[in-house]
Amino acid sequence: MRLKEALQTCGLSRHQYYYKPQRQKRGKKPTKVTNDGLRDISDDKLLEEINDLRAIPDNNIGYRSICKQLHLKGYRINHKKVYRLFKEHDLLQEKPKKPPKNYVKHRQVKSTRPFEVLEMDIKYEWIEKDRCHSFILTVIDTFTRVVLGWHASQKIQKQAVKDLWDDIIVNHLQPADLLNKGLRVEVRNDNDKRFSAHLVQDYFKENQLDQVFTHPYTPQENGHIESFHAILSRSLNKQVFYTLKDLEQHLTFFYFNYNNTRSHTSTAYLPPMVFSNLWENQQHLFDLKVLKNNKVIIKCNTPLYNLSGLINQTEASCLNYKGSMPVVV
Repeated sequence: MRLKEALQTCGLSRHQYYYKPQRQKRGKKPTKVTNDGLRDISDDKLLEEINDLRAIPDNNIGYRSICKQLHLKGYRINHKKVYRLFKEHDLLQEKPKKPPKNYVKHRQVKSTRPFEVLEMDIKYEWIEKDRCHSFILTVIDTFTRVVLGWHASQKIQKQAVKDLWDDIIVNHLQPADLLNKGLRVEVRNDNDKRFSAHLVQDYFKENQLDQVFTHPYTPQENGHIESFHAILSRSLNKQVFYTLKDLEQHLTFFYFNYNNTRSHTSTAYLPPMVFSNLWENQQHLFDLKVLKNNKVIIKCNTPLYNLSGLINQTEASCLNYKGSMPVVV
């Protein structure tokens, strides 16, 4: 009988007929001895050596560090065997648990008063001289669109986040007397490790600020700061920055102009700082409406030219985390 006909009769394909399962090679059995350069040492004596190293006060007891210390003593051993010994004798360290995160409940931000919801995020920009990216941390008020603080550096760590918020609390939140007004500030940010660090999360709890994290791959939940970064990108893309100081000088003028002179559609076509001052002192000039999707619409019920005598844009100020508006030399 021909092979083709036989396979059809049996209901097999040619692939099934010719297939031969590959036998997997057995790995080497775990060694019971380790050479120290002179002789073979049993695992029991090696374990005693490991325990002596772990008994040293303030010594790093991770299996990789112990492996390197054994190398310095002349042992010819790799980290895999050290890990096996640690696991067999319950010597492995428990990884520190990450602090739990509170995720946003409403994807559309509903902010009907200043400082109700604040958003922060990090953007990067290329520095030619150092051939690396610098990072720009910004905090914005979603209601007034005012940039409350910013910080630019080649390396932003969790301590820099805390320092920036120290300035925001002293210069913005405390003068507003929010706790006595019964307003809990919500701070929105993404899942950046600098925002989810224990130091930062504990800092917000100590200062009675409700930190919430956006869900992964949902930048629209942090939409106000993302929209601001689009404006910032258009400004940064026009120039090439040779040093970090050049970038800081550009950002100084950009943030000042953004807060005090650039009109914003979400603030009734007023600059954010001007709108903030008018809302605080003459709130009756504006009509606020909340749509079904929680989007907030603000309109000015008087022509803007009638406000020309009520505001002085040159007196408005923009604060960064170092203090008042810096003078660029």
